[in-house]
Amino acid sequence: MRRVMTALRDPAGASALEFGVIAPILILLIIGMIEFGWVFQNQLAITHAAREGARLASVNDGANWDAGVVESRAYPLTTGDGLGISLSEDAESVTVSVTYPYDWQLLPIGSPLPLESTAVMRKE
Repeated sequence: MRRVMTALRDPAGASALEFGVIAPILILLIIGMIEFGWVFQNQLAITHAAREGARLASVNDGANWDAGVVESRAYPLTTGDGLGISLSEDAESVTVSVTYPYDWQLLPIGSPLPLESTAVMRKE
C-alpha cells in the first residue's frame, strides 16, 4: 500500500500526464499552421495569375490573350488540378477571374476550400 501511495505522489508521473493532455492540442495547432501556410501560398498564386492575366489582356486589348500564360503564372497549380481561368471584357476594362478548389493536405476536412481571385484593369 505504501508503494502505491508513494507512486501517486511522484511529480514525474504528473508531468507525463500533463504532457499527454497538452500534446494532441499542440500537434493539432502545428498541423493547422502548416495547412494555413499552404492555403495562403495557393491564394497568392491565383492572385498573381489573375493580376498577370488582366495586365496581359489590358495591354493587348484582349487580343492574343492566352490562358496558358495565366496558368504558367499560377505555378505550381495547373488546370489539371482544377484551376479555372476566365476572361471577360467590356469597352473600358478587362476582368480575369481565377478559381481553384484547394484539397486539404493534412487536416481531415471533407470538402475542398474554394479559392478565387479576380483582377480588373483598364484597357490601355
